[in-house]
Formats: sequence, C-alpha cells, structure tokens
Amino acid sequence: MKFLYDTAEIMVQYPTIPCNDCKYCMPCPYGLDIPGVFVHYNKCVNEGNVPENQQAKNYREARRAFLVGYDRSVPKLRQANHCIGCRKCVEHCPQNIEIPQEMQRIDHFVEQLKQGTL
Repeated sequence: MKFLYDTAEIMVQYPTIPCNDCKYCMPCPYGLDIPGVFVHYNKCVNEGNVPENQQAKNYREARRAFLVGYDRSVPKLRQANHCIGCRKCVEHCPQNIEIPQEMQRIDHFVEQLKQGTL
C-alpha cells in the first residue's frame, strides 16, 4: 500500500506530459527530439524512476536510470536544454502542450539530477 501511495505522490509532483507521440511538432528548427524527450520523461514517471529528493530510498538508482536512459534515448544535441522557446512546435500540437515550458521544466529537472541538488 505504501508503494502505491509513494507512486501517486510522485505522479502528482511530476505529472506526465499528455504527448501521444504524433510528431506533428516535428521537425524542430533547432533539432530537438520533442517526442523523444517527452516519451523518456513519461516512461520514467510511470515506472517510478523520477527521484523526488536525495532522501528517497531509491534516489541513486532512479537518478542513474533517468540520466543514463535520457542520454541513450535522446542524443545530447536533441535534448531539452537546446530549446530556445521559439514556439513553432506549439502551433502544430493537437494536444495543446506548452512545449517550450515543458522543455524548460524537464531541462531544470535534468540539471538538478546532474548536479545532485534535487
């Protein structure tokens, strides 16, 4: 029961992004793999591989799983930190996702994980 409660808390704190991987947002003029970033993030949220803080029991494993998986699934030059917020993708998104805002949020999360400041 505690596992379900902990998972629910993580899902509230780190909501999934309602991307259905349609790729209408592509190609990004700056080379981002928008669906790839969202798919990896959502997969980690759904699998519980999003550490909430350094005191979490699975922090080290979840941190490693997220960062290693991110680098393996999305090439470095196509990751969220390369989004400049041009919004060209937003006008094509049938889910009306605020893509630049989500990219900024994911980039901030990734940087916190890399620096160990989460």
